Amino acid sequence: MTVIYGGGIAGLLAGCMFQTAKIFEAAPENSSGHKALLRFRSSAVGDAIGIDFRKVRVHKGIWIDGKFAEPNIQLSNLYSRKVIGKLADRSIWNLDPCDRFIAPEDFIGQLIERCRGRIEWSHPVTAEEIEKETRKIISTMPMSVMAKLIADLDPTSPPAAPIPEFKHEPITVRRWRIPGADVFQTIYFPSPDNNLYRASITGDMLIAEYVGDKIDDNRSERYGGDIQKAFGLDMSWQSVETVNQRYGKIAKIDDAWRKQFIFRLSNHHNIFSLGRFGTWRNILLDDVLKDISVIKRLMNTSTYDRSRHSAK
Repeated sequence: MTVIYGGGIAGLLAGCMFQTAKIFEAAPENSSGHKALLRFRSSAVGDAIGIDFRKVRVHKGIWIDGKFAEPNIQLSNLYSRKVIGKLADRSIWNLDPCDRFIAPEDFIGQLIERCRGRIEWSHPVTAEEIEKETRKIISTMPMSVMAKLIADLDPTSPPAAPIPEFKHEPITVRRWRIPGADVFQTIYFPSPDNNLYRASITGDMLIAEYVGDKIDDNRSERYGGDIQKAFGLDMSWQSVETVNQRYGKIAKIDDAWRKQFIFRLSNHHNIFSLGRFGTWRNILLDDVLKDISVIKRLMNTSTYDRSRHSAK
C-alpha cells in the first residue's frame, strides 16, 4: 500500500498511477489550485491516464516599449532578473513556433474525479503521522515543509549540513475569456516597469502571470494595457478570475544537499519525493510521469540502487 502527500497536479497524477493510494492534501477541496499556463511537450501524460490532449502550434513574441523585439542579451537578462532575481538563460531566447499538447480546461477536475474517495482534503501532514506510517509514501509537498517535519521528527536524520534557505516567490495569475478565439500564443514582457512577465492565449483563455502577490500594472482599468496592445485585442475579453500561487517561482538550493536529503527520505523513512516542489527543481509535468515510473521501481529496490538514483 502507498500514501501520497500532496494533492496538486503531481500528487493527482501519482494517484492515477497508484490506483489504491490514499492522498492527503493540506488545502480544502475548492481551493484555487494551479491556474498558470499549462502546456505539455508530448501527449505522454494524457496517454498514460486516458485523457485526450490536443496538439497545437504555439507562436511566441517579446513585447517591450510598445513594440515587438527580437531576443537579445539585454532582454534576456531583464526577463531573468524579473522572474528569478538573477541572470540565467530562460525560454525567452527561443521564439521559434513549436508544437505543444494542451490538456482539457477541466484537466485538474478530471484528475480529482479519478481519485475521488481517496483524497482527504484539509489534512496537513504532521511529523507524528510520518513516524507512525507503515506504508510507503510519495511526497509532492514542498521540500522545505518536509525538511522541517523530518527535523522535528529526528534531528539526526537530515544531512549534517544546515537546512538551506528555500527561496520562493508567489505569482499572481489573472485569466480572461476571449469570445470566439482559438489561438495558441505566448508573449514575454521583460520590462522592469511592472511585474507582468508572461501572457498566453490558450484557445479562448487569456492567462497573464505576474511576479509577486499583487498586480501593479495599472495602466488601464482592465489591468492589461500592455496585454491588450501586444495581442491586438479589443475590449470584449471577459474577466474570469484572479488567484495567487504561493510557490510560483522557486530558486535552486545546494544540489548535493538536495540529493542527499532525497536519499535519506527514501532510505530512512520510505518517502519518495516527486514533482517540482517535492524534489525542489524546475521540471516539466512531462518529467513527473517518468519519475513516477522510476519511483515504482525504486520502491522495490535495494538501498544501493536508491543511492545511485539519488546521485543523478
